[in-house]
Amino acid sequence: MTSSQYSRNGKEEEVDMAMTDEDAAIQAISTLGTLSEEQQEAKVRIDTILCSDDPFIDINELFNLYNILYFRSLLLPRVEVSWSPRLTLCAGICELVRDPNNGNKYTKTRLKLSEPLLKFRPRSDVINTLLHEAIHAYFFITTSWRHSRGDDGTGHGAGFLLLADAINNHGCYEVTVFHTFHDEVESYRTHVWQCDGTCRSRPPFFGLVKRAMNRAPGKGDSWWQKHQNECGGSFEKIAETEMTKAQSEKMNGLERAGRQRNKIDAWVGKDRTLTAKAAEKDAMDDSLRSKKRPPSQSSEVDARKKIRTAVCCPICAETVATNEINNHLDRSHPS
Repeated sequence: MTSSQYSRNGKEEEVDMAMTDEDAAIQAISTLGTLSEEQQEAKVRIDTILCSDDPFIDINELFNLYNILYFRSLLLPRVEVSWSPRLTLCAGICELVRDPNNGNKYTKTRLKLSEPLLKFRPRSDVINTLLHEAIHAYFFITTSWRHSRGDDGTGHGAGFLLLADAINNHGCYEVTVFHTFHDEVESYRTHVWQCDGTCRSRPPFFGLVKRAMNRAPGKGDSWWQKHQNECGGSFEKIAETEMTKAQSEKMNGLERAGRQRNKIDAWVGKDRTLTAKAAEKDAMDDSLRSKKRPPSQSSEVDARKKIRTAVCCPICAETVATNEINNHLDRSHPS
């Protein structure tokens, strides 16, 4: 039987290459029957932290204690724990890290908690998310990075459920399979693109792409080629996050002008849609009234049509032809 080595508290130990998630879970659970002196001390410190009224949690301190109590002291120093200001799709993530000096093999994991999603959540959500990701890290390390993806491909197979259930029962936690907070996730998806192709009429997305970061849909998306084959439409940005004053001041003139152009294009596009609908309605009305309209009214009708094909500049309030608004902005308001 082959084996590999890893570090536990500075010591080299043997790891069974054939170990499964279920095997690793059973080994961890077996230590909870009669706690060692080190585990008892860790539990006392954890209880003290959780009973405190202080809303602040030192996730690194807590992770170190959970490592001793629930994970056989195998996680440190191979797991790096941190808050992530950019993680907005889920509350936590466990990333594998390759070592270029060791044949590009996996040697460590990064456990990240979402600062945007968790900073306004109850403290218990932070703790349950921390334990959830710690379970993933434990399986990666103990199974030599062959942590099972499970039936649903998410890594929450029988081993995960077994260990999570044991930890919940032991410490009265609520570690669940999924920990996405839908309302919080949606609140950060403020960059929105709309497709002008046939997919805009198909559920469940109706041609909309919403993201927390300003990254337009493109070839880097796994679904892009399928979309091109089945729809082939183009995406136009229709909404984005309002910038703070500090962010705006950091932008150069070209970036600011580009952002303004995006807003104007969306605004003019909306105006064109409304104008087209109004023109269609008026054309029908004019056809019904044409026989009754005196010749003197023709000039008034022409004037009304001209007004509908023009828009008001949002900067100087000058009336400009709809198809000339961008040229007017570049020429009269270059900055």
